Amino acid sequence: MEPEKISGYAPFADFDEMSECFSDILDTHIYFLYKYHSWIGPNNHLQSMLGVAVSREEFEINVSRASDQRCFTKLTQKERDELSNIRDVFIGRALETVKAGSALPVVLLIYAFTFDAFELFAVMTLLCCEINSKYEKLFAYLQDDISRKRPTAETIIKLFGEPDDMISEYFGYFSEDSVLMRYIFTADGTGLGSAVLRLSPRIFTFLTENGKLESAYELWRYTTELHPMYTDIDVADNIRKAVALSVEGKTSLVFISGKRGSGRRFQVKNCAKSFEEDVLFVNVREMCLENMESEFNSVVCMRAIKGCALCLTGFEYLLSEDREDSLIEFSSMLRRCQKYLGQRLYITSEEEWLDARLDENIIKINAVVPDTDEGSRITLWKEFMSGKPFSEDIDPREMAAKFRFTAGQIHAAAERAADLSRLSGESIISSDLLHECCYAQVVVKLNSLASPINAAYDWDDLVLPEKETELLKEACAQVKYRHTVYKEWGFGKKAAYGRGLSVLFSGPPGTGKTMAAQVITNCLHMRMYKVQISQVVSKYIGETEKNLRRIFTEAREANCILFFDEMDALFGKRSEVKDSHDRNANIETAYLLQQLEEYDGVILMATNLLQNIDEAFMRRISFVVSFPFPDIPTRKRLWTKLLDADAPLSDDIDYDFLAENFKIAGGNIKNCVIRAAFLAAEEGSPISMRHLIKSVVNEQQKNNVVVMREDLKEYADMVFGER
Repeated sequence: MEPEKISGYAPFADFDEMSECFSDILDTHIYFLYKYHSWIGPNNHLQSMLGVAVSREEFEINVSRASDQRCFTKLTQKERDELSNIRDVFIGRALETVKAGSALPVVLLIYAFTFDAFELFAVMTLLCCEINSKYEKLFAYLQDDISRKRPTAETIIKLFGEPDDMISEYFGYFSEDSVLMRYIFTADGTGLGSAVLRLSPRIFTFLTENGKLESAYELWRYTTELHPMYTDIDVADNIRKAVALSVEGKTSLVFISGKRGSGRRFQVKNCAKSFEEDVLFVNVREMCLENMESEFNSVVCMRAIKGCALCLTGFEYLLSEDREDSLIEFSSMLRRCQKYLGQRLYITSEEEWLDARLDENIIKINAVVPDTDEGSRITLWKEFMSGKPFSEDIDPREMAAKFRFTAGQIHAAAERAADLSRLSGESIISSDLLHECCYAQVVVKLNSLASPINAAYDWDDLVLPEKETELLKEACAQVKYRHTVYKEWGFGKKAAYGRGLSVLFSGPPGTGKTMAAQVITNCLHMRMYKVQISQVVSKYIGETEKNLRRIFTEAREANCILFFDEMDALFGKRSEVKDSHDRNANIETAYLLQQLEEYDGVILMATNLLQNIDEAFMRRISFVVSFPFPDIPTRKRLWTKLLDADAPLSDDIDYDFLAENFKIAGGNIKNCVIRAAFLAAEEGSPISMRHLIKSVVNEQQKNNVVVMREDLKEYADMVFGER
């Protein structure tokens, strides 16, 4: 369209006025096409047009069609002037609508692809066919085929080609790489001229529903304010500087990688804001890979129409090994669509895209959003907790040390905790609730290698000598005050690695090692996973190390506590190499040493055989807590504490007798109490000394300890009966 030749027309007020105006033009062109083509014209009386039998008349008509190679050759001068005038009026009004900055979707489409008159008429024709059913019969009649109710390329050319122009000159508009066929139309059938044309469903929705976008699309306006906490200033500056060097006529592909929630989208928005451009966000996962080119063409079309930048998110979906073909196809599509990609194309992904088969007109700029360090996490926690009624015992420094979260995860956890607290009617957001919301942000992929342990105990349940209890509390303090020591006091410079907390529990079975692990877990408000040693150790070379690497990597991502029970099976002493088995075992031990030293989370370990642990591990362990076999006072405390429940108790329970006469550990005492409770429940009576004595005898027999009548003293009759 040439604006300088057409002016002085009133712009279209709305879509209805524009479509109504074009409908009159389309009707006029259809009439002239009907009037001057003998096989369908008003003077034709042929009755055998269904093709059941080929008559001589039909043969002659088809021959006459073949000789019809030009547009509207039989029009009179008056008719030519009429067509020219009505076309000029419509084009003039359309141009004035564009000049007026109208937001009409059709106008945006014209501007985006700089349509000429023929392209505009083609689009409007298909649009009229979709909104007015009368054209179905008209085009079926014109094309001598009741199944073709939409126009073909040949019919559109005959309708809107300039009079006397060769029809063949217009077929380029409908080639595979043309704007119309790549972005606007879909073709049903084969053949360049005979395939039935339709508007793309997305384009039809956009044009008829006031520019509505599909739910998979998200348009962000650059006038929207951004939260500064989400944008890493150094990364943002580097991206802006790189993009500013873009060459005219070339597309800068800005590939931003980083963890989920690290602020990749905010980096895109921040960069777009500096160039004052909106961004259309589209998730790659929403695209149908089986029809990827059509999907991507629609995305590019919407970007061009909106006049904004395009950002493809979730690109890691294409980077998996099983989608390599789709990735290659995507690179090819970028080359074919480069003209309409805009000056900047953004892609965000959790992984980097190393092999980019791109056109020379597409310049790839790589940017990585780094992981948050502890200092930035503290700042983020303070920011997102500000103004919300969080409990005073929640320390941002402790949260930053325990959860290696991105900005997005921290914000989501704080907001979720605030919402849940408000819904439950609580005035204060508790530490337990916030930690629960934190773990809702992570996905644990330990699968069969480790299983979750429900931490059911706290400090009141633990019966240990005061010295060991203090050691456990000191261990917990190392997590809470990690930032103070390593960052504020500068000890991080002295200890570049080995900053994690590792606690070894040693002692006989049943002395409370697993309970202590649960107590620490509850104290730190964290979650614990017990490593399944049998699933980790493999007879195949290298598999054990691979499993260990997975465990430590996933535990770091999940911010959880690892618990190795019977850890001497993994942390055993290295031996002299006599054969390949010894060498591989030593390699596994050395690898585990390395992982233990590099891991900066919490590791709890338990063993019954401290003497079997390799000495090199002892240097890397933060605390060794001994769990001695309980003495008489300790056993009495255990009996008293375990029986301190809601169950009814008889007055005849002799705690001193139980503690003095039965040398059993806390785990065994727990078994005795539980069994006694079931015996009492069966009888419907309170728990009595008789139930406890029977349970103790049973527990001793399980451990191959013979209980004599003399051992039970005055309570012997409860088990052996009266003499």
